[in-house]
Amino acid sequence: MTSHSDMTINNHGKIPWYLYFIGSMVYTALGGWLFGESSPLAWICLLSAPVGFFYAWRGWQRETRPRGEP
Repeated sequence: MTSHSDMTINNHGKIPWYLYFIGSMVYTALGGWLFGESSPLAWICLLSAPVGFFYAWRGWQRETRPRGEP
């Protein structure tokens, strides 16, 4: 068994899944606020928020999947 200090880090350049999650939460909140103000920009925020949730979900899946599985 290898310790965390012995493992190599090769995820250089990848955005962590939790940043996608935080971004999608911000887009959802901003979209809700703009929707209350009757702004057309609200639709862009509300439609793009699920994309962030999808990327966060996929990143979380890849992180929690055991290394031997495809």
